[in-house]
Amino acid sequence: MMPTIALALSLAQSPEDAMRQVQRSHIEANVPADADFERLLQGDLDRYFKAKRPKPFKLTYEFLRRGPTQSGVSYPKFYLWVQVSEEGRVVEQGAVRIAAVEKKEFQITDFIGEPAIRSDPAGINRVFPALVCDTIKQRLGLAR
Repeated sequence: MMPTIALALSLAQSPEDAMRQVQRSHIEANVPADADFERLLQGDLDRYFKAKRPKPFKLTYEFLRRGPTQSGVSYPKFYLWVQVSEEGRVVEQGAVRIAAVEKKEFQITDFIGEPAIRSDPAGINRVFPALVCDTIKQRLGLAR
């Protein structure tokens, strides 16, 4: 009798609850464990920017939004502000969207550098959620 009640309750969940369960399952299946998160993130960011830089550099980042963003059945996304420094001087900075993939890696899906953001602030709206865009614009003094 008990399994029938559980089945009935699971069938009675709202579409919103079902979507939240799907989103949660995608996050759990793709976001690395806390013990691996920072190491994998830093390594994948370093590899992405190393391909563009012949000189040694240091890359730092800050989250523009805490936690993953899950839309539909895509990989969970994170939004960062990165700074690349050479010899103690920032030589490049901008906003990055990354996807967590199978708990093994982060794929950089988009990087928009500060000069591009300043020349076309509306351009970030094609990549980043509205609240993240607001954070980016505030960071650069572009908010109205």
